[in-house]
Amino acid sequence: MVPTAVAATDEEGDHMAHASGVREAVASLRPIDDLMFRVMARDLAFCRELLGVLLQDPGLEVVKSTPQSAVTNTRGRSAVLDALCELSDGRLVDVEVQRADKGDLQRRARYYASLVTADRTRPGTPFGDVPDVCVVLVCEFDPLRGGRPLYHVDRVVRETGESAENGLEEVYVNALARDGSEVSALMRVLTEAETYDEERFPETSRVKRRLRETEEGRKDMGSVIEEIRAECIAEGKAEGKAEGIAEGKLETLVRLVRAGLVDARAAAALMEIDLKEVERMLT
Repeated sequence: MVPTAVAATDEEGDHMAHASGVREAVASLRPIDDLMFRVMARDLAFCRELLGVLLQDPGLEVVKSTPQSAVTNTRGRSAVLDALCELSDGRLVDVEVQRADKGDLQRRARYYASLVTADRTRPGTPFGDVPDVCVVLVCEFDPLRGGRPLYHVDRVVRETGESAENGLEEVYVNALARDGSEVSALMRVLTEAETYDEERFPETSRVKRRLRETEEGRKDMGSVIEEIRAECIAEGKAEGKAEGIAEGKLETLVRLVRAGLVDARAAAALMEIDLKEVERMLT
């Protein structure tokens, strides 16, 4: 009987340590982080509030939101979108959160838009019925280096300067801008862990506070942590190296190591890099 009791005690201790690790991981996360954003994007009210500000259309309605939406082109190449939102007017809005500047944002936006278009257009659909697509990239850097919180990229005729719309809209957000605008105020809530604004952004603040401060929210976050940990393992095994793990998940994996949810040695083996490199990433 004693060994059974000891085993039960050890199991309880592991469970408590795991729960503590989840709390620590969640405490360090912000809505702009891949892990928290994928949970927040399940909430239609949050998506409506976010897009209402970023698309400068407070009356828009989000009828469906699919976090981690997988889309595939005709050649079978696929991508996983951070959140694909469907609006009541038929527009499809792909929302992406970008932590690192790799210098390829505009081509990435074009690629995502083409995938969404191909994925949602049935063979034989008249071109006039091809859905309008908007790509919103929320960046933790200044994406177009103009010092502005928001950039709308439009198609224009070079010779006349007139607009030439084709149903594609690109919006780039500088989440680090602090100019007193509504966009920059919302970005503070997304990028600063302890910042809330219930008066101007009640839905964003509500969902964020629930995930960070309630047991139910931490449980939801814990389930997603397990999902991402499994995805990291699968991606790392498939590619056999750290580059095989998507950027956002690699950052999350580092956070999980910090929180004690993944062993540093296991992370090093998974990414096929030296343990010292993992330790360097942690600092």
